[in-house]
Amino acid sequence: MKTMITTLALILLAAACSNDNGVDEPIELDDNINESKEYELVWSDEFDKDGMVNEYYWGYDEGYCRNNELQDYKKADPKYARVENGKLIIEAHKDPHEGVNQWTGEPYQFEYSSAELRSLKTIPIKYGRLDVSAKIPVGRGIWPAIWMMPLDNKYGGWPRSGEIDIMEYVWGDNVHNQIFATVHTTDTDVNNNRIASGTIISETLNTEFHLYSLIWNEESLEVLFDNKVIFTYNRGKNSSFVKWPFDQPFYLILNIAVGGGWGGMWGIDETIFPARMEIDYVRYYQEK
Repeated sequence: MKTMITTLALILLAAACSNDNGVDEPIELDDNINESKEYELVWSDEFDKDGMVNEYYWGYDEGYCRNNELQDYKKADPKYARVENGKLIIEAHKDPHEGVNQWTGEPYQFEYSSAELRSLKTIPIKYGRLDVSAKIPVGRGIWPAIWMMPLDNKYGGWPRSGEIDIMEYVWGDNVHNQIFATVHTTDTDVNNNRIASGTIISETLNTEFHLYSLIWNEESLEVLFDNKVIFTYNRGKNSSFVKWPFDQPFYLILNIAVGGGWGGMWGIDETIFPARMEIDYVRYYQEK
């Protein structure tokens, strides 16, 4: 490991205690972790200018995207995505309307509208540390996410080129205040191996800003919640892209989905709309 921060994280991880369920407890890192001389800030968006997002940094997905979700993603519409009072606001609204599934060309009944922002190729992200400070919506049927996809699909279509989910929230069976961190690869999604993921529970996901982070180097990915390591995925020896496609630039995605194959498993609570995600800042650090 080349960074003091990652080395410290792995040492702490090796010493982790397990709870009564046999699950590793989150590992807490120094709150001043990004002040280390090993990292320097190379890009950030502090969302300090009201109006639309900076089009040099951000683009939009549009329409129907995936997973049988019920939202219509809108492009550059301030009702669904805007900068306001120093925060990026993403909102999902209930507004049933007819549309088209652009994958099939068939009519599609949208029940909601929302926004999905993605960082552009002007900000390639590969290795280093990514921090997103966010307050997310919770409730039955809502599916906010902070995640990453490869810029150029070096190894082919999903999941061959990988996916990194820094944060996903869904209602859940018994626990309704839990977030998930996951990676998707050919090994985990095609070869029927266990999906690699970690979780943590918080009572304040929708009332306080929390720090969602990724520490990524040539050998491992670590996902952190408020500077606590909740998930580690290691490359391993002699790994091909089947297990480790994470040697290429990725882009960041911020979105709120509604319903769908996972988010809609427990139905949808119509009283939670409009549902809002607030992003205080996005900061990307690389090793010096």
